[in-house]
Amino acid sequence: MKQHGANGLQRAYLLWTIAGTSLIVAAVAGASVIEVLTGTADAGSLVWGIIGIAALLEALVLFAVGLRLRHRYLHQVQGYESRGDYLADDGSNRVQIPLLGDGQARPNITHEGL
Repeated sequence: MKQHGANGLQRAYLLWTIAGTSLIVAAVAGASVIEVLTGTADAGSLVWGIIGIAALLEALVLFAVGLRLRHRYLHQVQGYESRGDYLADDGSNRVQIPLLGDGQARPNITHEGL
């Protein structure tokens, strides 16, 4: 159960990475896309224009799906099962804060300067 939430956020970042790559392809084919949309494309420009339009649509869909995954991850209730494990004790006597926090860690703040 706790791996599902982290995987959702990781999947969103992966989808955004792929969307960014698709945007690069769409940018490379940008002039051809404009020629296709205006109707002045020759055979080679038509192929690149179609590839550019497909890459742009793919990027938009992947970005929207990534936003949906991120939204679902951020709005799920974090319980003891889904928040993650405590950090391993490294012997430094520092406060061990849970990975996502559950409000149980004592604050390490002093108000000596006030």
